[in-house]
Amino acid sequence: MPQIAGLTRQYIQVKREKTNTVSYGGDQGFFREASGSAEDERKKRLGCGIIAFCDLLLYLAGTDPVYQIQEIKRYSDRMLTESEYKACFNFIYEFLGGLPKKGSKGLSGFRLSRKFNRMAGDKNWKLKAIWGWSGRKLFQRMTRMLERDIPVILCIPMMLFKKDKGKGAAFYKKEEKTYRRACTVSEHYVVVTEIIEEKEGIYLGVSSWGEKYYVNWKEYEELIHTHFLGTILGNILYIK
Repeated sequence: MPQIAGLTRQYIQVKREKTNTVSYGGDQGFFREASGSAEDERKKRLGCGIIAFCDLLLYLAGTDPVYQIQEIKRYSDRMLTESEYKACFNFIYEFLGGLPKKGSKGLSGFRLSRKFNRMAGDKNWKLKAIWGWSGRKLFQRMTRMLERDIPVILCIPMMLFKKDKGKGAAFYKKEEKTYRRACTVSEHYVVVTEIIEEKEGIYLGVSSWGEKYYVNWKEYEELIHTHFLGTILGNILYIK
C-alpha cells in the first residue's frame, strides 16, 4: 500500500498491564480500573483529547531534544508502562485545565490550540498551532504535517441534531488485503499517523484507544461537508 505521507519514527507504545500486549498510542481505558473516583471516570470517558495531546508531545520529544520538556522528558523515545503513561497524562491533564465536572463534553479544539501555543511560547519552540476551520484545506494540511514528522490531532465531529445520532466516521481494521468495518465514531479525538492509498481509495491511519484503525478519506470528507459545523468540529490541530 503506497504511503502518501506518514510519521517516520515508531509511534507511542505502552505495555498493557493485564495482557502484556503493546498499545498503538495512549488509551483513556488505562483509567478504567484506577481509583474509581469521579475524576478518573471523567478521564476514561472524556480524556481522548488529552490522550491525543499527550501522544503529540511524547512523539515530538522523541524527534528533537528541544521538545523534551522536563515533565515528560524521561518518558520519551521508549516503550512505557501504563503507570508511566498515566503520569504523563496527568501532567497534561493539569496543564490543559482538567475536564468539565458536569456534562458530557470534553476539551474543545480551540483550547488545545491555545494551550499548545502557550507551551510553544514558553519553551521557544518555532511552532504555532491553529484549530482548522476549512474542509478544503484539511487533507493538504494533514499531509504537510506528516511530511514534517508531526502527529495530527483530528477530532471526529459530534452529531448535533437528533436525526443524526448514531452517525459518524466509520473506523476500519486492516485484515490482510481487506478493510473490515469495526465501529462508527463521533465526538472523539484521534491521532493521524499516516495517509495511504489503496485501490479502493485513500485511508487515514489513526491511533484511538491504543489501537490502530483506518478512516476512509472520501467517507470522512463527505461526513464533514454534510453535517452542521462538520468542517469546524471535524478538523485538526494544524501545527506549522
